[in-house]
Amino acid sequence: MNQSLIDGARSHVRDHFRWIDGDGDIWSMFQRGSSLKAVIDGLAAMAAIDRPDLIVGIESLGPAVALQLGSGFVAVRKDGAIFPGPVVRRQTEPDYRGNRRTLSIRRDHVMAGTRLVLVDDWVETGNQATAVSRLVDELGSEVVSVVTILDETSEMVRHQLPRLRSLLRAGDLR
Repeated sequence: MNQSLIDGARSHVRDHFRWIDGDGDIWSMFQRGSSLKAVIDGLAAMAAIDRPDLIVGIESLGPAVALQLGSGFVAVRKDGAIFPGPVVRRQTEPDYRGNRRTLSIRRDHVMAGTRLVLVDDWVETGNQATAVSRLVDELGSEVVSVVTILDETSEMVRHQLPRLRSLLRAGDLR
């Protein structure tokens, strides 16, 4: 594990994260190339610990992490997005706003026995991570860990997810 990359990413998040009208804004920090690179390097360093075959992701950070690791990327799409080919779908439990999402993954993108690391920007309730894990399980593979910028899960939820690694806990930024 490259702790200096993880520490550098944490520093960038602390320096550039901000709250806007009560909502956390992690996306503005990516306007700075140095911050974007630091965060991707930190996420990749955490993902590398589990030596995944593939990176799986819901948001746009996954492909950059996969590229950094020299691995492939498997997309998870939300709520009716165009996703041609055979898919497996799962509805999430309600998120922190009470919304349910339908997540889809292509059957032919995950072969049985594949080890995946889920990359996400912010894990709040853990419901999307749980749904992705179940989709991957249904395909005969495993999400071995979840790597995220911010973790806001409760201790109870953390124990129900695959190993969760984060740059920061959301409470560190309040």
